[in-house]
Amino acid sequence: EEFIVRARQYMDAVEADPKRPRDNSRVVIVGAFCEQPPLGLIKSIERAGCYIVDDDFLLGNRFLTQDVPTDGDPVRALADGFIRNDMASSVLYEINPLGKRSLMKNRVAAANADGIIFATPSFCDPALLDQPMLRAGAETAGIPCIAFKYAENTGQFQQFREQAGTFADSIKLWGAA
Repeated sequence: EEFIVRARQYMDAVEADPKRPRDNSRVVIVGAFCEQPPLGLIKSIERAGCYIVDDDFLLGNRFLTQDVPTDGDPVRALADGFIRNDMASSVLYEINPLGKRSLMKNRVAAANADGIIFATPSFCDPALLDQPMLRAGAETAGIPCIAFKYAENTGQFQQFREQAGTFADSIKLWGAA
């Protein structure tokens, strides 16, 4: 409960900040199936002119989309919450073969994003397997997207910053990548 109070105070302070917003592109970052990207990569993308408005980092904190009832059996309540009120994510099994294709369109719409950056660890086979389906769904929906694989090597972040910057500029200039 204390966390929720502090989180709301933080959000109120952010919304009250009089700073002029930058002319950045709003993007969804997808691909953190195995692990969260290095902070340096996230900062590089932000410095390139992108607001990260949705992502799949640290999903465990966001899997449940509604409060879990506190009465009754707590294990059953949690299980029901995960089954019935889970967040749509590329890391979850999708029984509908077209479900992953529609996922990107829905997430971009929900976040009011301009495009998608597929940033996938080079060693993460599940994310690399999902990426073609997710990207096909984005492209079918006409959503600008870019994809790259990364490693923990910080020397490559400048390259990604340039790619993300070009991507953000193309969205601002032409509305597409």
